[in-house]
Amino acid sequence: MMQKFTLLILLFCNPVIAQVQTNKPLTNDKGLLIGLGIGAGSLALKYNDTVTNKFSTTLPNLKIGYRFNKKLAVCILLPGANYKYHNKDRGFEGFIPIVQYWMKPNWWALIGCGLTFDAPAFYTVEDPKKAIFYTGFPAFTVATGYEIWHRNKFVLDLQYRFFTGKSVIATNQFRKGISNMFVIGFNWKV
Repeated sequence: MMQKFTLLILLFCNPVIAQVQTNKPLTNDKGLLIGLGIGAGSLALKYNDTVTNKFSTTLPNLKIGYRFNKKLAVCILLPGANYKYHNKDRGFEGFIPIVQYWMKPNWWALIGCGLTFDAPAFYTVEDPKKAIFYTGFPAFTVATGYEIWHRNKFVLDLQYRFFTGKSVIATNQFRKGISNMFVIGFNWKV
């Protein structure tokens, strides 16, 4: 009877231990990082003293960089927010070098400054020569995230991201944007 009871406990504990072990943070954190984020939130755009606030989605939100140790990574982040302008999809996006710092094993924050891009969504462009594309400086982003699941070299995290930027539309005219997004991040260490 005691052998059956011991065997039953071992069989029960083995899947529990295996589950806990798959959710441990990465032990070898050095290396190339690749991330993709999908999310939604609000986008406020200001153009010619007119401010519009809209619900916005964000895709693909790419992040590529190098993690130096358990605490620090330097990356290029491509944040953005989608919106409609004259019934066509556009993206208010950025190209931003960032520094990402892990304050706790699963909790991180990032900050960066770079360029703003205001362009047609890639899937709406029929002739790239006729696409209206604006750039500007500066673009700022700050974000925080919590890694909720680890598996081998894959990490799933939940993020809040603030992004603001200004693009030059015409001489002395600007389109300014502020986005607040909640993002699900899919990250790989290569």
